Amino acid sequence: MKKVAQVLSVLLVSAAVLSSCEKENDQTFTVITASGNISAKVDEFRMLLGSQLNTTPGATGGRREINWDGIPDQLLATPLPSNFFNPVDAGAPASLQRGLVYSSVNDNFQVSKTNFNEVNSDASTQFAAFSGQKTFSNISSNLWDVGFEVPGQPIAASVRGFGLVFSDVDLPDNSFLEFFDGNKSLGRFYVPVHDASSSLSFLGVYFKNDRITRVRVSHGNGTLNSGEKDISNGGTKDLVILDDFLYDEPISQ
Repeated sequence: MKKVAQVLSVLLVSAAVLSSCEKENDQTFTVITASGNISAKVDEFRMLLGSQLNTTPGATGGRREINWDGIPDQLLATPLPSNFFNPVDAGAPASLQRGLVYSSVNDNFQVSKTNFNEVNSDASTQFAAFSGQKTFSNISSNLWDVGFEVPGQPIAASVRGFGLVFSDVDLPDNSFLEFFDGNKSLGRFYVPVHDASSSLSFLGVYFKNDRITRVRVSHGNGTLNSGEKDISNGGTKDLVILDDFLYDEPISQ
């Protein structure tokens, strides 16, 4: 009986190990997060999306990035069109045709080179850019959507991965990215709180089998133009802005 018990014990342990391996092998997405010094993790996500950085229409692989520093000064602190990074009219600059659009109930997407000091001078001291000087936000809403089009064309598209740099996430389980394939949610993933060394956080998710047609972005629980103070300034709201967008080459659905 003792030998039988030993054999059963070994079989149970083996079954548990196999079950664990099956779950790991069944993983259908990869999540990459970071706070503080996020550079290495952003680079890791870049390689997951594709080593080739595409800057004009016509690519069939690789990745796209938007870091806002190419926005001319005359367009700062003013609402940007929702298709600023995929204009399709005749004569549109190829460098802007990157296949990304955004929308919300309150469309007031803006870029600043002062971390939005012109909108909320108290909160701006808590923010920082990841690359260059300029940062991005919807100053009237903290919940909005990112969509994808074939670069240079008004054709709905999808991607497998999308990542975003956040600045000054103070509250856990608050700011998030939720991914959709049509109306089907592929999951909601929360942005890590920044650490003491930096205001920056990063979240990127790559799906191995599913396609992403839309990403819901939630940053903080307040809006920049409300005049409310950030938690870091003794207020009650977590005010958050954004910098780099990263995603693989959008392809026609």
